[in-house]
Amino acid sequence: MVAVSVCALALSCNQGRKASTIETRSYEDTTKYVSLKMDIDLPAPKEGAESQMRNEVVSILDDQLCHITTYEDEKVFPSYEGDRNDTDALLGYYREQAFKALSQAAKDDADERIGYLMADDELSEEEFTQAVEDFPTWDYDYSFKKIDETDKYAVFFSRNYIYMGGAHGGITGAGGITFDRKTGKRIDPMIDPSSTKEIQPLLIKGLLQYYKDMEVEMTESDLLENLFIEDGIIPLPGWTPYPSAEGLVFTYQQYEIASYAEGMPSFTLPFAEVAPFLTPEAKSVLGL
Repeated sequence: MVAVSVCALALSCNQGRKASTIETRSYEDTTKYVSLKMDIDLPAPKEGAESQMRNEVVSILDDQLCHITTYEDEKVFPSYEGDRNDTDALLGYYREQAFKALSQAAKDDADERIGYLMADDELSEEEFTQAVEDFPTWDYDYSFKKIDETDKYAVFFSRNYIYMGGAHGGITGAGGITFDRKTGKRIDPMIDPSSTKEIQPLLIKGLLQYYKDMEVEMTESDLLENLFIEDGIIPLPGWTPYPSAEGLVFTYQQYEIASYAEGMPSFTLPFAEVAPFLTPEAKSVLGL
């Protein structure tokens, strides 16, 4: 089954500047062993800052989708080499190649499972047939959406869910990605890496609030003992923090500092509190 929806939109900005024009593409492809969904917001092919922003987004999409079934450095399929301004051709290529790679990996997994079943002499023909019917369907849900925009910056969020037939699925992606609307460049990092030790009280405060919201009461000592960290130092998250109306959002990925069961610890710190730890580029784009 193949389903496609296509639309283009331009959102008005509350602070005066005309909003970035965004082209949206949504795809869904399904076979017996695999399901691929893609929902992508891509800056329109314009001149200046939006062109720079589009190129940055395409590079992120390329890096993620070309590694769709692997964590190795080598890409599963080559980068798109056509006209990057042709949105349908560009995203159609990545959709087709990603689905092909995912389908092949799922088929290889099914073939291996069948091999194990065939080697089981105690398995009846009926049990064999049922076991094959019960093979898990691989799922890959790729989302790259614009979630916020002001006259100074635009924020996209990259989040992928992947299930490859194991005990449970996992969430990957690039998290929040902030662009300077004046230049189109990505602001990364937002927090100065050299301030990791100085920002510890704020990270502890945020994480304690996260657990409190989950109805888990902890002391600071309990928290530091519970986390997967070394020398009592909480690292900055792998996903770059991004701005929201309430402040800077921090999100840790699964297993990054806590167990899978504890989810993805996330919290928001007011701009006034994090301002001393921001990079010059972040302060500029946030107007701090």
